[in-house]
Amino acid sequence: MKIIAKLMVALLGLYCLELVAVPAGAPNWLQQVHEQKRLAPEAMLALLQQHEDSIPSLPRQVQRRAYQDFATLFGMMGQHQQQLAYAQKGLALDDAADTLRVELMYNLGFATEMQSNYLEAQQYYQQGMKLAEQLGDESLRLRGVINQAAALSGQEHYQEALALLQQVYQQVETLDDWELEAEVNAELGLLYATITFEEEGVQFLDKAYAMYKERGWRKSKIAVLYNLARSYSFLEQYEQAFATYQRMLTVSQQYDDQLNLYYAYFGLALSSHESGRYSAALTYIQKAEEFKHLLQSPLSEIVHYYEKSLIYSGLQQHSMALQQLMLARQHLQQLSDAESDSMRLNIEFMQAHLQASLGQYEQAYESMQEVFFLFQERFNQESELALSSLRLSFAQEREQAERALLLKDNELQALRLLEADRKRLIQWLWTAVFAITSLVLFILLLWQRMARRDTAPDSPHDQEETKSL
Repeated sequence: MKIIAKLMVALLGLYCLELVAVPAGAPNWLQQVHEQKRLAPEAMLALLQQHEDSIPSLPRQVQRRAYQDFATLFGMMGQHQQQLAYAQKGLALDDAADTLRVELMYNLGFATEMQSNYLEAQQYYQQGMKLAEQLGDESLRLRGVINQAAALSGQEHYQEALALLQQVYQQVETLDDWELEAEVNAELGLLYATITFEEEGVQFLDKAYAMYKERGWRKSKIAVLYNLARSYSFLEQYEQAFATYQRMLTVSQQYDDQLNLYYAYFGLALSSHESGRYSAALTYIQKAEEFKHLLQSPLSEIVHYYEKSLIYSGLQQHSMALQQLMLARQHLQQLSDAESDSMRLNIEFMQAHLQASLGQYEQAYESMQEVFFLFQERFNQESELALSSLRLSFAQEREQAERALLLKDNELQALRLLEADRKRLIQWLWTAVFAITSLVLFILLLWQRMARRDTAPDSPHDQEETKSL
C-alpha cells in the first residue's frame, strides 16, 4: 500500500523555514533556541517551555519569533495539535506583513495538513505564498510550493504535485539556498518512491540525506532514512530496507526519540510483511504500539490498524484481522469524505477478502458491492473533475484562439489602413507629378508662343511705311 510512504512527510516540511534572524531585544535563551533547534530539538523545546511564562513581557516581534519556534519544534516532534495552537498564537499578535508571518502561515498549514485537512492546509499555504511573493522572497515562496505539492500528494493528485516540485527543482539552481535544495530533493524522492517504484527516487533521497547529514540535522536525517527504507521495500530490495530501518532505530534509541522509534518499528513491520515474514512483522508492529499513543495524525492511526490486519491475514488469523479492520474503520470518521475515499476503498476490499476466508460469503458479497459502489463513485468524481478540467482547458484554448484571431484581425486591419495610406500617397504623388508636368508643358507652350511672336515677319502695311521714309 503506497500510502505508507507519506507518513514521514510530517518530519520534513518545516525544518527549513527559519529564515529571519532573532529580532533585536530578544533574550539570549531565544537566540540559543533559534541557533540550535535543528541540532538538539528536544533540549531547545525544553528551554522554550522553561521560559514560556516570560514571553508575554517581551517585545511583540520577539513574542512572535518565540511562538514560531514553539510551533516549529512541536511540528518536529510530531505534536501537531500544539504546533497548530502556537502558530495561531503568533498570528494573533498582529497583522504585520513580513516573512515571519509567512513562516507562521506555513506552520499553521502544516499542522492542519497533518490532521488530514488538506484543502484547509492548502489555503494557508497559498496565503503564505502570496505574501512571500509580495515581499519578493523567492526562497520562502518556493517552500510554500513544496508544502503545496505535499498536500496534493496526500490527496493522490500526483501529477499536479510532481509539476510543482519540478518547477522548484528547476528554479533552485538559481538560488544559493542549500536548505531549499535538500527539501525539494527529499520531497521528489518521496513522490517518485510513491508513484514510480524506480531507482530515481532513491537517488533524490540519497542526495537529501547527505545534505542533512553534513549539517547534523538529526530529525531530517531520520525522516529521509524512513522514506529511503520504504523505497527499498517498493523495489523489493528488502535487505537494504531492513538495514536502513535498523540505522533509523539505532539513532532513535540513542536519543530516546520515541516518535521515531514508533516509525522505525512500524517500518520494520511493513518490510517484514511485504517480504513474507509475518511472525516477525507481528512482533515489530506490537513493539511499535508501545509508542502509538504519540501519533496525532488520524491517517497514521488508520494505516496502523490496516497494516496490522494485513499481518494477521498473512498469519491466517482472519478473525483477528477483521477486528483490526473494524478499528481502522472507526477512525475513518475523523476524516472528511474526500480525504477518506482511498482508505475506505482499501478497507472494504480487505473486509470482503477476510469475510470470504471465514466463510461469510453473503457479507463478503455485500462488502464487494460496497467496493464497487465506492470505486464507481470515485471514478465518477475523478471523471467529473477531469471533465471540468477539460472544459476549463478547452475554454481557455478557445479564449486564446479568439484573442489570437482578434489580434490577427487587428493586424489585418492595420495592414489595410497602411495599404490605403500607401495608395493615397501614390495617388497624391501621381497627381502632383501630373500637375507639375502639366504646368511645365503649359509654361513651355506659353514660352514657345511668345517666342514665335517675337520672330514673326513685318506686315505689308509696315513695309510701305518703311519705303516712304
